Amino acid sequence: MSFPVVSDCFGRSGVYLVSGISARHHARHQAEAQMLNIKGRIGKDTVDDLPIPETGETRLWDTDLTGFLVRVRPSGRKVYAVRYRIGKENQIYTIGAHGSPWTPAKARKKAQEVLDNVTAGLDPAAEKLAERHAMTVADLIKEYIERGPQTKANKRAISWSSDASCLHRHILPLVGTKAADRLSHEDAARAIYDIRHGKTAVVEKSDKPRGKAVVTGGDGVARRTRAVAAAMFAWGIKHGLVKQNPFTGIDLPAAPVKERFLSQAEAGAFLDALARLEAEGSVDRVYGDALRLLLLTGARKSEIANLTWSEVDFDRRCLVLPPERTKAGGKTGERRIMLMPAALEILSRRHDARADYVGVDGKPLELPLVFPSPRTLNTTGGPIVGLRRIFAKACLAADIKGVRLHDMRHSFASFAVADGASLFLVSKLLGHANTRTTERYAHLSSDPLQEAVDKIGKRLSVTNGRDRLKAIVG
Repeated sequence: MSFPVVSDCFGRSGVYLVSGISARHHARHQAEAQMLNIKGRIGKDTVDDLPIPETGETRLWDTDLTGFLVRVRPSGRKVYAVRYRIGKENQIYTIGAHGSPWTPAKARKKAQEVLDNVTAGLDPAAEKLAERHAMTVADLIKEYIERGPQTKANKRAISWSSDASCLHRHILPLVGTKAADRLSHEDAARAIYDIRHGKTAVVEKSDKPRGKAVVTGGDGVARRTRAVAAAMFAWGIKHGLVKQNPFTGIDLPAAPVKERFLSQAEAGAFLDALARLEAEGSVDRVYGDALRLLLLTGARKSEIANLTWSEVDFDRRCLVLPPERTKAGGKTGERRIMLMPAALEILSRRHDARADYVGVDGKPLELPLVFPSPRTLNTTGGPIVGLRRIFAKACLAADIKGVRLHDMRHSFASFAVADGASLFLVSKLLGHANTRTTERYAHLSSDPLQEAVDKIGKRLSVTNGRDRLKAIVG
């Protein structure tokens, strides 16, 4: 098979065989010309047999589709492209390198699409350049984390930190280089699938107290990442950075409902085990007091671990947390956590013990935290870490199974409901933004429907007499 040469860059022309060119003729021509233009139908065999130039470039122009070509560099790399005219200028649109995924057939199809777009008045090269400079998912993450706090005043700093960690550890490594506005629903769903199956799981160094971050996968992490990514794209749409949200509508297994409450006996056993561990010296009192306060207040872990003396009001017998220290602070304002006598006693004891804190110079330390970490007591005086580990240790000593640290909060609510507190009051005690969050505890109280039925039954019995009731029952 032979192919006519169109012309080289010097205007020379001739006829050469793609697969049968003599080595001597080819070498001589390569030395004479910087560009060799050849005509022929682009197919696998012809592309494979194209001569590799020592300098310049060899081009094979397709005889079936005008403008479709293959470019060969001295490196041996063969690239499909298509030339078209916009106005008075010729443009070349690069399709991709020969091989997977660009076969001659796929490249020909893409070339036809490019030419069709040109006929419709579009400039594919300009669009490709714009796409190359378009905002990537990595760019969107950066914008969201940097500018988001300026536009979401009610979102806490700790929530932004959590979102940033989630996006950087899971979304960035999977789709960070993709154009944000061209990320498809399929791309997003595949990323969430990969997160579920641990593709982004890693153990790495961090600036945490123990110097290690353990990044896991699983359904829970995938649900959290999907929500954060969807919120980010929704923010991007609102601020004109992207046009669509690929993370909406991704199905995941529903989160299992975890309603584990300590019984009164378990709560007593837990407190007894904690006291024994303190007496043995295997648990520092600061951890024991923090865990006791969690059970006695229903507060969240972060609310107690980071509690400062300025937030303790002994006169009003409560803790007063500013909005930025509470989960629903943006909606409910400051949070007041009421203190029972046992909780007040713990705080009074800790307040009196402040005099025992001395620095490396022997001078008293005025630490703002109620529960400073024993590890950093004489240096930074940072908050305690590792409460979950101490909690698990106490549960093991008390032979209590299947309970999490956050279940202390659930247990506080269950005790309140059992003592007759309404869901509205429990909602206030727990600092929920609305009572719907508190409805998980409804089944712990007596069923109002049953109470209503019982009252109707009593009224029927009194009004109509015993004989009438017997007639109804049969």
